[in-house]
Amino acid sequence: MTSEEKQDRIDQYLLGKADKNSRREFEEESTRDEELLKGLEDTKSAMAAIELAEDRALKARLQGLETSLREGNGTSEAKVVGLKPRRSGTLRYLAYAASLLLVLAIGWWALSPSFGQSPQQLAMANFEAYPNIAYQLERSGTEEPSPEALAFVAYEAGDFASAATRFRELDDTPTNRFYRAQSELAQENFAAASPLFQALSQLPDFALSAESEYFHALALLGTGASDEAANELLGISETPGHPMAQEAAELLAKIR
Repeated sequence: MTSEEKQDRIDQYLLGKADKNSRREFEEESTRDEELLKGLEDTKSAMAAIELAEDRALKARLQGLETSLREGNGTSEAKVVGLKPRRSGTLRYLAYAASLLLVLAIGWWALSPSFGQSPQQLAMANFEAYPNIAYQLERSGTEEPSPEALAFVAYEAGDFASAATRFRELDDTPTNRFYRAQSELAQENFAAASPLFQALSQLPDFALSAESEYFHALALLGTGASDEAANELLGISETPGHPMAQEAAELLAKIR
């Protein structure tokens, strides 16, 4: 028996078009034929989805009519449109489509860059050290570099452990604190970076307060506080003109 013939039998069975003997024979055969049983379950799911969609559409239509009547706009007679009978092949196509969508969804999930990543890995995959826009380094000269220059030299060189240490020794200005927090986050010291970024994000006059808010969400994610991170990312993504809105929305989609 071909797959198409099996599907025809399934359609006949579910639509109540099979006689009593045929139904009993089908039920007995489905207990032995795994492919037939799977087709039966898939078609039942497709039919249930169709019925649910039709129920919702009917409910919405009735609610619309009720609203129109209440507003005095229901003067015209409602037109009842009969439903066209479905061909038996319709259920088959719906079952195939549902199966294909399921396969595609599973494939997308497995191939997604965030598939199988821990919160810490996801945080670091979306982290890039913020460029040094605060201190202009002199590449030449005989003068001994200042402590601030040494901190930024280490930062630009990617020596974040040394940079974090040097920034801690500087005056606790918002700018120095921001790059110290960046250095901590780059080393995956999430617990150390989180309160620094949180405090910076609450400074209304700090030029990088909005960016600090996003990096605070990354630090939260790294500590495992995924729900808190998601809430913060949602707020960022919904804030008009936020410089990190796109990054926040993309990361939020990976968390959910």
